[in-house]
Amino acid sequence: MDFKRLGYFITISEHGSLSRAAEHLHIAQPSLSRQMRLLEEELGVVLFTRGRRGMQLTEAGETLRARITGPLRQVGHALNEVRALPSEPGGTVVFGMPPTTVYVLAGPLARRVASFAPNISLQIVDGSSGPLLDGLQRGKLDAAILYGPPTPVGVNAAKLLEDELMLVGPPDSPLRPDQPVDFARLAELPLVLPSHPHGLRMALDAAATKARCKLNVKIQADSSQLMKELVESGLGYTALPVSSFNREAVSGRLTWAPIVNPKVTRQLFLAMQSSAESPRAVLQVEEFVRQEVAALAADGRWPVARLFDIGDS
Repeated sequence: MDFKRLGYFITISEHGSLSRAAEHLHIAQPSLSRQMRLLEEELGVVLFTRGRRGMQLTEAGETLRARITGPLRQVGHALNEVRALPSEPGGTVVFGMPPTTVYVLAGPLARRVASFAPNISLQIVDGSSGPLLDGLQRGKLDAAILYGPPTPVGVNAAKLLEDELMLVGPPDSPLRPDQPVDFARLAELPLVLPSHPHGLRMALDAAATKARCKLNVKIQADSSQLMKELVESGLGYTALPVSSFNREAVSGRLTWAPIVNPKVTRQLFLAMQSSAESPRAVLQVEEFVRQEVAALAADGRWPVARLFDIGDS
């Protein structure tokens, strides 16, 4: 089996067009079309339906893509490891983050990688913990930050930090950072929260059970950016870590106050695949994540309740 041909197959499936895939791969379109015909003949199945809308995967094509995406990434990492020895680690690292983490970490991490590991190409994918975990298990992601505690098969997860959720309100609300609000007060406010099973919602529901009250959820929105926009427009209140709304708070677009009795915290985990030894480039990015999180926490850009060392359980 020609691994390069399989790589061409993945690229076409991602672009949905033979011409766009050929342009991306810098090869002639007829040559790429021939490679796909050879692959289909070798497998004895049709992988694509070809029409005006481009190249659409058949059921056989979908199955092949699901089965080979992870292994092909592992092969690519192995080849990059061999080429890089004994030089600096290199290759593409696909790293997943929740949107609230992307907001504060993505830019600084990308700059750190570019400055100190220029041979590494960093691809950042944002999404909720469920899709990110699925991406890890399927081999589409090399590593990810997940809200936890995650205990899935095939993934190693180490504690990264614990952050605290704050009550966030519109610009004309009376919320103040130096005036904590009892959790029970949330039952009296119209709330804008994610739907189940979003990790933030689960943390708040658990706290509501502990406080023996029921949350007054008026609007459900799974996007943290949308939640902030709805709150800013005066449609309710929400709960988020300071790191995810600090810019809006500084500019006066949102107000906030700490939540107490009980405080609501979430743990973030740094997760990687456990099925194989992690490539040096992935381990380097993991170290950069820990360094950048520590720097952001130290200068106040990411207020955290606790930072965990690598050895903490």
